Amino acid sequence: MIDNLKTSTREGIEQFAQHKNLYRFIEADLTQIDDEEFLRIARKCDKIFHLAGSVGVEHIDKNPSETLFNNLALANKLNPLFQKLNKHVTFASTSEIYGEGPFNEENNASIGPSSKLRWGYASAKLTTEFMIRASNYPYTIVRFFNVVGPGQLGDYGMVLPRFVHAAKNNKDLIVHGQGLQVRSFCHVNDAVDALIKVSDTTGELFNIGNDEPTSIYYLAKRVIELSGSSSNVVCVPYEEIFSKNHGDIFRRVPDLSKLRAAIGYDPKYKLDDIIKDML
Repeated sequence: MIDNLKTSTREGIEQFAQHKNLYRFIEADLTQIDDEEFLRIARKCDKIFHLAGSVGVEHIDKNPSETLFNNLALANKLNPLFQKLNKHVTFASTSEIYGEGPFNEENNASIGPSSKLRWGYASAKLTTEFMIRASNYPYTIVRFFNVVGPGQLGDYGMVLPRFVHAAKNNKDLIVHGQGLQVRSFCHVNDAVDALIKVSDTTGELFNIGNDEPTSIYYLAKRVIELSGSSSNVVCVPYEEIFSKNHGDIFRRVPDLSKLRAAIGYDPKYKLDDIIKDML
């Protein structure tokens, strides 16, 4: 496992690695790692899971150029190395590519205008998808929808860990607008199980997530209720949080019919289970 620890901690990764019987962790920036060193490490693996990338709504809003350039740099760096290895690669793309939906794998991408710089993230991920498809090594592409779990950091705008952290400290839970945005949340254990199973396919694209919809306002209230916190939900206008270049998506819930047909996917964790596991 290679990670630069920018959005995670060594302790969290090591706990996960031990749980999954993965025994080696290497702290490195994949955009800077020596090519031969990467190849030496990767040749020992049966499969490669490419989960690296800049992510997080607030990170994208505050530093869109870094997000875009870093994700393109990863694609330019790693794709030729994957070609040399010729091992199966499972690439983590994003549900951002769908824009406002619909959210079936065969639907057209719906990326917003370049005046809204948040779409640079989706554009970079989609470009990487095209680069992988244009190559000649075996691959599977997945588009994640709000994967969450214990130990996740809320520093980069991930809403559920941010709510959990606030509730545990009896601080206000900040909701953007009126909190009517609809999302769904997938426990990391469900996501990892699906990820491993779809890596046995080749040339396929799958949504991975949970299709149990919830409004962000309800999510905030449920976190407070399940935690027993004295926190309040506070609605804040978008313009007080995000730049004019950001924008938002009202509803994002995946179509999981292809994943269910392929691997019999049935998420084990419901929303309350997920919240309790993160408290």
